[in-house]
Amino acid sequence: MVADAAARFGHRMAYQQKEGGQWRTLAFEEMRRQANDFAAGLIALGLEKGDRVVIICENGLSWAIGFYGLSLAGGVAVPLYTELKSDEAEELVERTDARIAIVSARVLERLGDHLPGVTNVIIVGKAKAQAGQPPGFLRRGRPSQLPFDQVAAQATDESRAALRQRQVEPDDLASIVYTSGTTGGMKGVMLTHKNFMSNVESAKQVIPIDEKDRILLVLPMHHAFPFILFLFSFSVGSELTFENDLLRVRDRMQETKPTIFLGVPALFEQVYRAILRRAEAQGRLELFERGQRVVDVAKRRTGVNLGRLVFREVHQQMGGSLRFLMSGGAALNPELARNFYRLGLPILQGWGLTEGAPGIAVQRWNPRKFLFSNYYEEQAGSVGSAIPGVEVALIDVPEKEIYVHLHGEGELVVRGPNIFAGYWKAPEETSAAKVGEWFRTGDLGRIDEEGNIWITGRSKYVIVLDSGEKVMPDELEERFNTSELIEDVCVVGRHNRNKTQVGAIIWPSVAGVQARLKERDEPLSEASVRKLVQEELDTFARKLAPHKRVTELILTDTPLPKTALLKIARGQIQESYSFDLKRWEEQAPDQLPPTSEEPQPANNGDAPAEPEERSD
Repeated sequence: MVADAAARFGHRMAYQQKEGGQWRTLAFEEMRRQANDFAAGLIALGLEKGDRVVIICENGLSWAIGFYGLSLAGGVAVPLYTELKSDEAEELVERTDARIAIVSARVLERLGDHLPGVTNVIIVGKAKAQAGQPPGFLRRGRPSQLPFDQVAAQATDESRAALRQRQVEPDDLASIVYTSGTTGGMKGVMLTHKNFMSNVESAKQVIPIDEKDRILLVLPMHHAFPFILFLFSFSVGSELTFENDLLRVRDRMQETKPTIFLGVPALFEQVYRAILRRAEAQGRLELFERGQRVVDVAKRRTGVNLGRLVFREVHQQMGGSLRFLMSGGAALNPELARNFYRLGLPILQGWGLTEGAPGIAVQRWNPRKFLFSNYYEEQAGSVGSAIPGVEVALIDVPEKEIYVHLHGEGELVVRGPNIFAGYWKAPEETSAAKVGEWFRTGDLGRIDEEGNIWITGRSKYVIVLDSGEKVMPDELEERFNTSELIEDVCVVGRHNRNKTQVGAIIWPSVAGVQARLKERDEPLSEASVRKLVQEELDTFARKLAPHKRVTELILTDTPLPKTALLKIARGQIQESYSFDLKRWEEQAPDQLPPTSEEPQPANNGDAPAEPEERSD
């Protein structure tokens, strides 16, 4: 793929990022050359085919060169989250038996020597000299350190010859990707070159992205969802911009004028809130809402979407060239999708999982349907149909009393060339995850007559009441998250006096609660916060079946634990929570975009020469 893209797109720009106010770019042919040089350098450092190489650094050109280089050398990439705690990083590095690690200077400073078994640390960015010794000094019992830009210089005639002889096959392991840990117990998902490339080839057939497109990527690539877009863009000749600081996203949009923007639902929710706050700050909220009503009326009566005309200023603030947005990583609230449709901004929702490398299904893009019909409004909530080459089916879940023939709903299972090779050093878990050739996704859903898939929840977290009735936490959380009083929520089954009930753990919104109490002219107290949130749940309950109503409200004064893609990490949810008013007020979240102008770390671990201006 690297050689093919370099031959077809040559000196056109493949990747770029801004560091210290200066743009750094890499053309397709230059990426191929640098990746091969890096590969030869790794072989000179002792990399054997099949060796694991840990990558713990921010998105950027070095991440891209490092990944392609170690892949060409026959290595296996193990990308890890840059914000892992020392103990977590140590456990995962030790579990994969990695001897080489590519680490940003910022991460290395925090992790220190928590890289057991690693003999070579390749540092991205400027590392502080330790004990007066420069990088590269071999300390007794500690790994040798080498600046990233010096790896290629280690290459020899022998290592280059070895690279030419080293054959990487489709079924060879390409990466071990650790799941985000929403359910606890992170597992290493083994993905082959065939898994990734079959996903890229399938995506080419249904996602209309090509060499004319510009993509802005802000999601961390240790997750398979943004990573596959990273590969896809290179394969089709698109121009991809890396940005790690969410405070600078609007600036990057203005500068690069992306045609495609990739995000998770939580990010799109923040973007939409930012648009509303900007309109309110400019005294134009009423005009904004009137524009929404105009778009709604035109849509209902004619099917024509006037959003791009009515909200052209919003489009200009986002670069003015967006064709569509892509959402993945978690379920997209249908109403949030419709809000973007009203702005004339289509969001295509996809569904996948790390074990699927990761794409399974995606909504297809049809400009005519978006502009001249209500198709996407009616399909909001669907993840589209399976991509070519991937099969999706439904099976019963007897332990949850869910039967496809009775409910038209079941657990979604998938098979295809993209399905993973297994879990790293976990054969029993691998076997348990499969039913013959099919992989059990753990997601519940239904498939309509057009083949569109509708995800309804996770089989593991379905709450089965004593009456036999079932409650899908995802459904309730989706509703509750629309409230301005609720910042975080996790719906759980609670056992009280041997009776199963529906509980909701809620971190209330400081701004939302304060605004509502001010409207009522009521004082702020723990009791008033609890009363307000309970009233909100009661309002929702009037539109829910009786068995779905929350019977136990648990307030927390701190945010609920989340993964890097901003999903609630259910595996870390505690049995009990406390609520202290003062601590709750101190935990008020910074909304996107925040007002803080404090400098952030640069993309590659270096401090920028001069802090960049960031938009508000």
